[in-house]
Amino acid sequence: MHSLQHELVATTIAISICTSGCIRNHITVPAPVPNPPAQLGATVQPSLQVQEENGEASDFVVYEHEFVQGTSRLNPEGESHIRQIAVRAPHTPFPVIVEHVSPDVSADDPCYIPCTTLDAQRRQAVIAALTMMGVPGAHGRVISGPALTAGLTAGEADRAYNAATSRGSNAGAGGGGGAGNGAGGGFY
Repeated sequence: MHSLQHELVATTIAISICTSGCIRNHITVPAPVPNPPAQLGATVQPSLQVQEENGEASDFVVYEHEFVQGTSRLNPEGESHIRQIAVRAPHTPFPVIVEHVSPDVSADDPCYIPCTTLDAQRRQAVIAALTMMGVPGAHGRVISGPALTAGLTAGEADRAYNAATSRGSNAGAGGGGGAGNGAGGGFY
């Protein structure tokens, strides 16, 4: 009987060894954990950054309406804008663009100044103002050219102004929907 116990124990051990080896071969390894999803907004952020940079670059455009009409002298809004540019210029890479003059005056008019001459005069006035305010390298940074964005026509500007300033009983009519009661929206 003793040998029967030994045989039984030996058989049990052999089965355990065999079984454990067989089970080990059939264990499924879990698939690798997938990468976590991208952070909220990560796919949109690069395009938003480009838009922001383009917006900042347009802050460095000195527009035609910032000069006294037909001259190279800055009006008060233009002077204020130049001061803002002077503060930010040392910390940004954008060129300062002086918008080209619109050829509104006929060449037959006695007050006519060729646009290229007035463009050059306005560029020099902006360079002088920025240099006087301590902006390094103003001469190499100020260029004359078209604005980065197209302006509004007189009719478009009039409609935008009227839409932005109308505050009648229909508050949502200014340019965008609001909640169901008509509140919100507009350019306020």
